[in-house]
This record gives sequence, structure tokens and C-alpha cells, in this order.
Amino acid sequence: MRRRITQNLKPGQEGVAVIFAILLMDILLTISLTLSAIFIPKIRVSSDVKSSVGALYAAESGIEWCLYINRVGSTAQPTMSNGATFINGATNAPFIEADCAAFPIKSTGTYRGVTRSFEVNI
Repeated sequence: MRRRITQNLKPGQEGVAVIFAILLMDILLTISLTLSAIFIPKIRVSSDVKSSVGALYAAESGIEWCLYINRVGSTAQPTMSNGATFINGATNAPFIEADCAAFPIKSTGTYRGVTRSFEVNI
């Protein structure tokens, strides 16, 4: 004596559950796409902040290297273990010791595509 579920439905209502399921999935998809559109750019910005710190330290290393050369004398150019680099910000070329004699000294550090600069004038 099984009762059929469709006994309680009026004629023409058999597809209502399918339509309701499709509408519910559409709403959930819209919510998830909206949330991902909001949060993915914020995740990228937080990643750029981390890279910005590395670029700042690289630029500072260039300034400190020049100041050390001016006070103590010749020394090897530092190499960053994280892969960051620094260049002469005035000429956009790698630093040489002669660049450190003229002020202001401008150093540009780059790390993972983010560039930051420092300038020192004594």
C-alpha cells in the first residue's frame, strides 16, 4: 500500500521541484561568485604587501651598502638570499662604488615584481 507522492499534487505541478532546485542552485552560484569577486583582489593586495616589504629591505640594503663604502671603504656588493635586487635609482643601472660618492643616493629595490625606492641626502 504505497502511496504515490504525486497524489497530492494538482495537475501541472510535477516540475515545480526541478524549477525550485535550479533557482536555489542559481542563487548559491551567484552568492559564491560575488564573494570570490570581492575576496580575490584582497588576497592579491595582501600578497603585494609582503612583496613590498622585501622590496623596501632591498632598497635599504643598497643605501646601507653605499653609506658603508663612504665611511669604511670598498666592500663586496650584498646579495639577498630571497632573490630581491637593488639598483641605482638615479641611473636605473646596477650600483658601482663610484655611484656612492655623489649625493643624493637613490636605491630602488625589487622583489617579486614590486618596486620600492629610498633616497638619502647627507
